[in-house]
Amino acid sequence: MSQQAGRTPVLSATQICMESRSAMNLPVYVQNHDVTEAEALISQYGNEAGLEAAERAKASRNIGNHIQFCRWRQIERLIIMLSLQATLGTIH
Repeated sequence: MSQQAGRTPVLSATQICMESRSAMNLPVYVQNHDVTEAEALISQYGNEAGLEAAERAKASRNIGNHIQFCRWRQIERLIIMLSLQATLGTIH
């Protein structure tokens, strides 16, 4: 786990998958535009996309916008899921 000054500790996708599989809150309600937003963040920020989504969630929370806070947290989780090499949950 690495930590940058003033930022939340960063876990690799492998660490998240292996260490907190049961504790990770998977997105339960994601809309099409949320997937598009996650893909855009991944394209623009690469490995830092999850951090960018977390920063956007924090900014929304700081201004009292709980709806956007929750949306950005879901997008952050979605970015983590999209970056994993393993499959989480059931496969249909």
